[in-house]
Amino acid sequence: MKKLKRAIIRTFCGTFCILLGAWQAISSEPVRPAAEPIVWLAQIRGTINPASNSYLANAIRSAEADRAEVLVVELDTPGGLLNSVREMVQAIDQSKVPVVFYVAPAGASATSAGAILMLSSHLAAMAPGTNIGAAHPVGPQGEDIKGAMGEKATNDTAAFARSLAEARGRNREIAEEIVSKSKSFTAEEALSKGVIEILAPTREALFKNLSGRTVKFGQPSQGQKIERVLKMEGATVKEAKMTMGQTILNYLANPNIAGLLMTLGVLLIYVELSTPGIGIPGVLGTISILVAFVTFQLLPIRIGGLVLLVVGIGMMIAEPFIVSHGALAAGGIIAFVLGMVWVIDPSSTVLTISPWVWVPAAITLGSMVFLIGFAALKMRKQSQDALEKMGGSGISGLAGYEGTVESIDPEGRSGKVFFRGELWSFTSKEPIEPGDHVKAIEMQGMRVVITRI
Repeated sequence: MKKLKRAIIRTFCGTFCILLGAWQAISSEPVRPAAEPIVWLAQIRGTINPASNSYLANAIRSAEADRAEVLVVELDTPGGLLNSVREMVQAIDQSKVPVVFYVAPAGASATSAGAILMLSSHLAAMAPGTNIGAAHPVGPQGEDIKGAMGEKATNDTAAFARSLAEARGRNREIAEEIVSKSKSFTAEEALSKGVIEILAPTREALFKNLSGRTVKFGQPSQGQKIERVLKMEGATVKEAKMTMGQTILNYLANPNIAGLLMTLGVLLIYVELSTPGIGIPGVLGTISILVAFVTFQLLPIRIGGLVLLVVGIGMMIAEPFIVSHGALAAGGIIAFVLGMVWVIDPSSTVLTISPWVWVPAAITLGSMVFLIGFAALKMRKQSQDALEKMGGSGISGLAGYEGTVESIDPEGRSGKVFFRGELWSFTSKEPIEPGDHVKAIEMQGMRVVITRI
């Protein structure tokens, strides 16, 4: 019986190992093209962000599942997040179909992180009138990053660009200059300097140029190199679309959007706290701030800048509750604006919150705080005038107010009296009659001490 059990276990383990080895072998094989050529087409236009990364990964999976001849990605980007680019490079490196990047139409560019993405492609193409380059890391306002941080960011990005160019057989010296010297090249210059392989004015011209061309792909990092002669005649073109979630994420992954949402949220909450009882501004303001923080999670941020944002919001919200004569609000606005300027990490992206966002934000917040403060001061003055007219001496107390006795208890020294339109319990050191005109002297617990006028 024991021998039978051991035999069954050995058979099961052997079968499992064979199936596992077969699965690994199949998963590492490049996808063989379908009988009729299929070309998948993707478009990345705008900043490179987590949504672009997810979109490219989905496009590669779709092309692999469809046994596509090639995946063509049309590109037009000012740059974006270096972390997203690194993940996209890994997806391209592990792709089982060739990935071709094509900068088009005329006027498009592959700038900054987009240039590094071009260097990672199996084949790179550009249309006349486009440009590539300028991948030098910059500061929040487009300035050079000084000191050790700038040197570290530049050297790291330059090494990344060199390694990609070398892996794809492109000009590694030019790739380094794109980063270290922020060099930019036209499509024709990029072709002559060995940065790209194809110059094509249209998509049809690109397909024609790709037909019959040998492309190397696979995973060079694992010693796997595959060569394929592309067949493009009569190819069926399928276009990869962004999902709804990717589209929303693509719009949100923009520091300017985050800055606008944060400013709007603070304004709405400030209005809610200054005029309690409305409800809607508070709800919308809270949602705006939460979405803004979600947006910042998609971006490389500096903790110091985020802390300044939070402190600024807290100080502005505290202003309606603490009499600081505007000092808290002013300090909050300064902290909030500095936080928007410094919150994005310039060593990981060229994206920043534009002055066209934080300058109007500072002006708008300052104006709103001034107007609400002015309105509150005016209301306080009107209340004080009303108190003086009624004969009172304070907003929260009854001392000095005049009223009329409503009813008397049997002992004749307590009962109910009207002050400020409210019915209060009273005590008196002298006999009082209903209808007597009296004056409040002080409060004893919840009873008011009165005297007859």
